Amino acid sequence: MLVVVMTTNFSVAQTEPTPSPMELPGNYEELPELKASEILKPEFLAGTYFKVQEDVPTQTGCNRFSIESDFGAFEAEGNEMLIRRIKEINAIAQLKEVSRTDEYKNALVKAAKAPVAAAKNIVTDPVHAVASVPKGIMKFMGRIGETAKSVRQKQEGKDPEGSQLQQVIGFSDTKRKVAMSLGVDPYSSNAVLQHELDGISWAAFAGGATFSLATLPIGGGAATALTVTQVSGDLDQMLKEKSPADLKIINRRVLIALGASEKDAERFLNNNAFSPTAQTAFVLNLKSMNGVANRGAFVRLAGETSSSEADAIFCVQTASLMSAINKNEKPLARLVTFGDFPVGVAKDGRTVVALQWDYAAWTSGAGRFSAKLQEFAAKPPGNGKVFVAVSGETSPRLRQELETRGDIVQDRLSPGPLK
Repeated sequence: MLVVVMTTNFSVAQTEPTPSPMELPGNYEELPELKASEILKPEFLAGTYFKVQEDVPTQTGCNRFSIESDFGAFEAEGNEMLIRRIKEINAIAQLKEVSRTDEYKNALVKAAKAPVAAAKNIVTDPVHAVASVPKGIMKFMGRIGETAKSVRQKQEGKDPEGSQLQQVIGFSDTKRKVAMSLGVDPYSSNAVLQHELDGISWAAFAGGATFSLATLPIGGGAATALTVTQVSGDLDQMLKEKSPADLKIINRRVLIALGASEKDAERFLNNNAFSPTAQTAFVLNLKSMNGVANRGAFVRLAGETSSSEADAIFCVQTASLMSAINKNEKPLARLVTFGDFPVGVAKDGRTVVALQWDYAAWTSGAGRFSAKLQEFAAKPPGNGKVFVAVSGETSPRLRQELETRGDIVQDRLSPGPLK
């Protein structure tokens, strides 16, 4: 996970401190293997279509879940991803139910006769759909949004190709609405979900009035994509109404207004680790930290160091935790960089560290991180005091070690599926 990479890179770049007696070999904890039945709420342990396997490794602070389902096996790297995968499994089941209805079958017949039938191969990609978002078909659709105007100008709206582009955009819009109605991320990396979404969305888009979205036996999708975001209502609305290209334009404008340089904004916006959903959630969370200076520093780090979906989730969650701390715990004056790690400096001078960490133990890495953090917090603008906020659980030993050093520790800020 990104937090481990960041702290490792920072430690290598600095001179190792002389270890205290408590930091000598043999005085650290080993990361445990947790039991799903002991840590998860019942609704996340098993359901009609899935069951989480019992063994849960805690490598690099991330709970790693294996899920058996009626639709195949899934892996979830972290508490947040577990929530998303379970939502997606339930959505797949609902979509399969819809595909058995007469409305769906009639829509397919009509869709096959529709003028846009020949375009189906460019708007659906069941195998690769968005497994590498924003590469592949969704990136292509985003580019359509950016170039449709020039195409219309060139063809003066009379060329069938221009009309087809508009209809492709219509398919994308339909797919977003279906996904949001199910309460799942339209740009999920789950290829099985994308396959089912493509089928139902194509029937709705090309089948026209024969198949209405109102016939979907589904509920609303509150807090659809990334559950820890401080601005889930705004995020859901934007995902439903805006194309990926539109989101990028909006996000670019917000980032510049927050103080990010054009270079840093472009690097972040073009980083494929961030889906349109993760990108927008991160930007909205930063925007919600009203009055906090130097938020552009986090934009730079996110764009430079993120290389995976887990990294993107880390950035979204960390920004969300910082926003919550700023509102409810310790008002922040500014963000600063701690090596390759974003930290806050509260208005009272305390250094604030928000960690996306499912299970935190007193390991050698935690010891080095704490030692470096103490040195960092003692330098201006810090006052030597540290507040550590963790999304998940901390071990009693870790809490004891940090509090002995004078740190304030608060865990379970975003427990998600944990009991």
